[in-house]
Amino acid sequence: MSAQKQIKHTIAEAIKKADSSYFFEDYTKQAQAVLRAIEASGFAVVPKEMPDDLAKLVADNMRTGRIKPEEHVKSILALAFEALKKA
Repeated sequence: MSAQKQIKHTIAEAIKKADSSYFFEDYTKQAQAVLRAIEASGFAVVPKEMPDDLAKLVADNMRTGRIKPEEHVKSILALAFEALKKA
């Protein structure tokens, strides 16, 4: 299953399980369930554009020296995701 199909399925299942009422739905409860399900499935909700302060934080803390390009990218993303969790 593609990542996009997987996340759609994850969200749909979370909403279905969170609130079974037909009237007076609790959208906050549904949203919280969706966010928990997204995180549990290994995905994250992040801003489309990196805020300047976050970019500076990552730049100041990223690894330097001789590392494989893919390791460099993983390191940068890990720093950014960790900073976003704390925000």
